[in-house]
Amino acid sequence: MDILDMILLGIVIASNNLAFSFGLGALGTKAYHLRIVIVFTIVEFTIPLIGLFIGRYISSFIENYADLIGSIILIGLGFYTIFTSYKTKKETTESLEYITSVKGLLLIALGLSTDNLLVGFSLGLGDVNPLKLAFFIAFFSMVFTFVGLKTGKYIKSTFGKYVQIFAGVLLIILGIINYLGFSF
Repeated sequence: MDILDMILLGIVIASNNLAFSFGLGALGTKAYHLRIVIVFTIVEFTIPLIGLFIGRYISSFIENYADLIGSIILIGLGFYTIFTSYKTKKETTESLEYITSVKGLLLIALGLSTDNLLVGFSLGLGDVNPLKLAFFIAFFSMVFTFVGLKTGKYIKSTFGKYVQIFAGVLLIILGIINYLGFSF
């Protein structure tokens, strides 16, 4: 996987944070923006590394099928991302104080990062530099979280759905590219 592929993947993965940060920004969380950005960035850096190392460990057992399995996971995650964008969202009952606490933010970031674990796992089946990948994901997560928080109150609630659909389509494209062995 070359640099452009990692940048695209970083953008795709970070798009969840953008969509969620629009909502957090709309809640009037200005006093907590730095905390939110830091927690999201640390989690987004760490989780793909865990997935990559798990994928590398397992790859020795399924070496002949690694590209196929990694691609299927990326494509499946893309379809899942698109599918979940059409589900109705529950209104949160937690108070703003809980959501912006370190514990609340950590739980939210971990929930948003489950796809990072799967992406890291699927890419760990191949030959990817783990620190580079984690850096790109964390960098775009940091930028998108910041942008989402600052512009959240101006974005309509339906915009998040389109970001999620776009992210799903990009994951499907990256899965196909990974399987076919193309690089940019």
